[in-house]
Amino acid sequence: MTLKSNSNWILPEKEVSKNFVEYILKSRGIEKESFLNSSLKDIPSFEKLFDSKRAAKEIVKAVKSHKRIVIHGDFDADGICSVSLLWEFLFKEVATVLGIEIDVIPYIPGRVDQGYGLTHSSLGDVLDLGAELLISVDCGVRDRELINQFRKEKGLDFVITDHHQPPGDLGTDLEYPLVHPMYPKHEYPNTEVCGTFVVFLLIQAIKAELDINYEIDENSKGLDLVAMATVTDLMSLVDVNRVVVKYGLEQMKKDRRVGLSELIKVSGIELKDIDSYHLGYLLGPRINAAGRIGSPLDGVKLLVSEKRDFCKGIAEILNEMNFERQYMTQSGLDEALEIVGDRKEKLLFVVGDSWHEGIIGLIAGKLNEKYYRPVLVGTRGQGGVRGSARSIQGFNITKALGKCEKYLERYGGHELAAGFTVKEGKEKDFSKCIHEIANKEITKEMLTKDLKIDLLLTSERITKSLVNKIDSLKPFGYGNRKPLIAIKDLVVFKKKIMGKLGNHMKLICKGEGVDLITLVMFNCAKDTEEIRVDERIDIIGSADINSWNGNEEVQFLVKEWRYST
Repeated sequence: MTLKSNSNWILPEKEVSKNFVEYILKSRGIEKESFLNSSLKDIPSFEKLFDSKRAAKEIVKAVKSHKRIVIHGDFDADGICSVSLLWEFLFKEVATVLGIEIDVIPYIPGRVDQGYGLTHSSLGDVLDLGAELLISVDCGVRDRELINQFRKEKGLDFVITDHHQPPGDLGTDLEYPLVHPMYPKHEYPNTEVCGTFVVFLLIQAIKAELDINYEIDENSKGLDLVAMATVTDLMSLVDVNRVVVKYGLEQMKKDRRVGLSELIKVSGIELKDIDSYHLGYLLGPRINAAGRIGSPLDGVKLLVSEKRDFCKGIAEILNEMNFERQYMTQSGLDEALEIVGDRKEKLLFVVGDSWHEGIIGLIAGKLNEKYYRPVLVGTRGQGGVRGSARSIQGFNITKALGKCEKYLERYGGHELAAGFTVKEGKEKDFSKCIHEIANKEITKEMLTKDLKIDLLLTSERITKSLVNKIDSLKPFGYGNRKPLIAIKDLVVFKKKIMGKLGNHMKLICKGEGVDLITLVMFNCAKDTEEIRVDERIDIIGSADINSWNGNEEVQFLVKEWRYST
């Protein structure tokens, strides 16, 4: 691999010598005070979330009537966290307040044999469980016809909560509550939130209905799960999302959720050090592994159990499952790369015969990252091709799928990610349709990745003070990425190859000023040969502090490099 740049670097017009944080926020169009001083009090009330009051009344009515409730979720981390949060609240907190035993069951369908969301199969399972009320979390917004069929024919009541793109013809005359932040003409002040956040607000609505204190503060249960789901579901970490992740991380550090603490341990993370990176790249994938290649209810059991030995056992299972998932993903990716070959299409549609459905989204993400173009990855099975899609800025993949819906059994998602099922025998027709849309709507400029650099600095500006100032912008993640810093015209003074495979490298470079700067480059096997001593290079990346044996050293983690001009 190489870190040599193929991107278009958009550099700042000038170098900055002070007020780094203010400059970064201003360039991103963010108001400094509201960003840095935001708190849980800034979260808009549940009263602004469509149908939350109606849904709360239906749920409380079912609880007091001793009806059997089934919470129907999805098999990703957001779905697992949503189910866990709502089940825990009803089964433990509401039951304690009312002094009754509440009959509530968590349910998540199988990824491979049933697929995403509400289906005839999953609703059949729910009926077999004896459900009288189904509460969906993280799914259901596009299933009005199916819901009404089961309401009328089976007498099953529904409360739907979701956050995915709603259909364009969604009216306000639904026969059941639909709690949704993007409800047309009734949008919540923050529409881009995860399913677990929607459940969190619904819980506040239920508390209000039961005359329980519903004010949100740092001790409000569930902020940890909202934080996990927000990061893993790639919600933009600004506004309320940044707030819930910030306070959710603090809640995790207090060791209040046994299952999370055990998962943190098995992942090799110090509890005091946990941040958004760990949620997205270490903990989230382990929870997702349960839904990808195992049983998603294992994830729920982990998050709601209070027995440490039991949680430790599940955490170890998820850890091993994640290693297996990594192997399967790499194997599938190698096959996908062979299929792609030297294709130069504006959109890639790759289909395999034996890929596990749990890893096709990961393959799509890696191909999307490598080729920077929309990627659809599918696996053939009974009933057609099931697939997962990842897109690029400017090409709404869910809307594109909608233009080919006559070839699809179902589809849904967001602007940059979606899932879909192609009707049996319609693979070629769908491929032609989606490629025609891509060829029409994707320009050549859209296929060149623009990297907006936040700061252009000289090497002597890379200090501990700079790192600390930038850290005030945490938590970092999608929509609030760690600031990119560019340093130009560095002379390579010394290089050291690292790693068992020799695919990492440390460079000691000379810039302006007296001191040398340390650069660290990971997964750069090709660069270890191309970059030579005395070369002049430009780099972009981020500053960090490397702590070891009580010593601290400022280093620069390189994201991309190019030869100086």
